[in-house]
Amino acid sequence: MSALAKREVLAMDVGRRIGRPAEILVDPARHQVSLVLMTEGAVPELSVVIPAAAIGTFDLDALTVRSMTDAHLAVHDPALLSELEAGLALRRRPVFTKDGERLGTIDGVDIDATGNVTSYRVRKPRLGFLRPRHVLSPADVGGLGTEFAVATSPDARASSKDEAETGA
Repeated sequence: MSALAKREVLAMDVGRRIGRPAEILVDPARHQVSLVLMTEGAVPELSVVIPAAAIGTFDLDALTVRSMTDAHLAVHDPALLSELEAGLALRRRPVFTKDGERLGTIDGVDIDATGNVTSYRVRKPRLGFLRPRHVLSPADVGGLGTEFAVATSPDARASSKDEAETGA
């Protein structure tokens, strides 16, 4: 998903670049992209967002919208504001197994060209140079509540990899 945030958003009606997204936000209930956050305001209501339905394709070349009018200030639409708050809350959300073991926090989401989540990337806090990582499918992540998520897969720990990283 970080690759998508580096792509330009293009308004096709006027042939103009809108800019690069600040973030791609996911609806935790549907495991789909809900909004493209263009600028994050000091409060969520002042954020500029584009609904996922307005995006032609989530492609690695560019994200296209039909019109500049597809970008909205979140305060003007209660549904957009609700989706924005849910997507922002998903960042760094803790993930636990059913047994109560903490797997880490969500630090990334992979999506396909249609905007569906293909996997959630979960990392534990840094332990020296090792950062255990779990890759969970949307089917493995249940109970994406407002405070934490529950990994329903009994093999969640088996998918863990230790990565050696240098630097911050």
